[in-house]
Amino acid sequence: MNAGPRHGAATVPSGRGFRRKQALKAIGGLASVILLTYIAWLRLPEVTRGTLWAEDGAVFLQDTVAIGPWASIGEPYAGYLHTIPRLISGIAYLVAPLSSYAIMMSFLSCAAVAAVAVGVYHLSAALVDNRAIRLMLGMIPVLLPVGPLEVLGNAANLHWYLLWLVPWLLIYEPSRWYGKGGLFVMTFAAATTEIISGLFIPLALWTAFRRRNYWAPVGLLAGMVCQFVATAAKPRYGSPPEVDQADPLSVFYGFGLQAVASLWETDKRSMASTIVNYGAFPVLIPAAVIAGLLIYVLVVGSTKWRFVAAYSFGAAALCWTAAVVLNVSAELDFAGFTEEDWLEQFTYFRYAAAPSMFLLILVPAAVAVAAERAGSTKARTFLWAPAVLLVFLSVNYFPALPGRETGPEWEKFLAVAHEECVLNGGVGVIGVALAPAPWQATLPCSVVLNR
Repeated sequence: MNAGPRHGAATVPSGRGFRRKQALKAIGGLASVILLTYIAWLRLPEVTRGTLWAEDGAVFLQDTVAIGPWASIGEPYAGYLHTIPRLISGIAYLVAPLSSYAIMMSFLSCAAVAAVAVGVYHLSAALVDNRAIRLMLGMIPVLLPVGPLEVLGNAANLHWYLLWLVPWLLIYEPSRWYGKGGLFVMTFAAATTEIISGLFIPLALWTAFRRRNYWAPVGLLAGMVCQFVATAAKPRYGSPPEVDQADPLSVFYGFGLQAVASLWETDKRSMASTIVNYGAFPVLIPAAVIAGLLIYVLVVGSTKWRFVAAYSFGAAALCWTAAVVLNVSAELDFAGFTEEDWLEQFTYFRYAAAPSMFLLILVPAAVAVAAERAGSTKARTFLWAPAVLLVFLSVNYFPALPGRETGPEWEKFLAVAHEECVLNGGVGVIGVALAPAPWQATLPCSVVLNR
């Protein structure tokens, strides 16, 4: 596959003009991150922003307090490392009072997603020069329809966004030493945050041996080694997971319902009642669109875009399958749902986030193929494409049922814990409620009273 221009092969400019250009690019990138952070932040209701999610408090905050902000970064949880979430937790703990920890975690998590979006815009230059296509790719993480339901605005679920970032890191070829070093660090950090990043080892090997681009592949492989060491030291499961317990038909249904249908409808109540009333037909609408885009690119696209389409769809399917097979649950047994189950039990899961983002790549890929077929003289007529995608994704900008919308708000419950610690003379530990129930963060009263 010809993945685009080799950034290291071109003549590298030097001197004052180059430094000025790089400074302007950095300023533009920072301004874009700030803007996109605000756009992501607005997708979260006020209560959601101030509510701490599960592992953010019960794992990351507790370990930050017990072990230390920096020492806790290398601490495994649930069988693997969580480098970026733990780093964010440490920063939030150090720069803000404990009462603002939830707000700071939400804000920094939105900023991380914005950074992923801006990063993909720049990294995708290795694949396509057309800025309209790259803009479409860049808007996907921040405007992902299913995002605010559970994954956006908390550090515990940042790994899904980093998983989507990994292939873009692997195909990019920086021209300068600091770019190569930065690429290694970013890929290593992503790999030591999401163990499923190992799905992209074949792409890493292709990049290393076919294109002689080693920095990101080495970062990925090094990260995977660290993850395997963490898994061996503190395994997620006491015994090997019973992957054969997952119903293949439920896995298939789930992919259509979660990864595909969530692009179209994010209200779980509406989706459940529609399925009860009309069967699978509502899911077939977005599925037909995705299938049409995939077939179009595979049939008429160049080799490069065929590879992108096939790899994106394959990554979506593999990410979904790996996530649900390793986390078997009755809530995911869609093939066995009764009418009552659909109405009372159906919901959207965090596992849909990364697959949905990979499927959305098919939209800019199809536009890129159409632009190539139209020729350079008509390429500018496709500048409308980012606006159309923006409108489509904005339909679900404010989801009907965002996650954590009912609390419990961290600051209020921490204030109650503070009063109880005062009554206890500052001795012992106290639990602070988190979302979802019955999660809680158990903190020493000495910390609650003094931060």
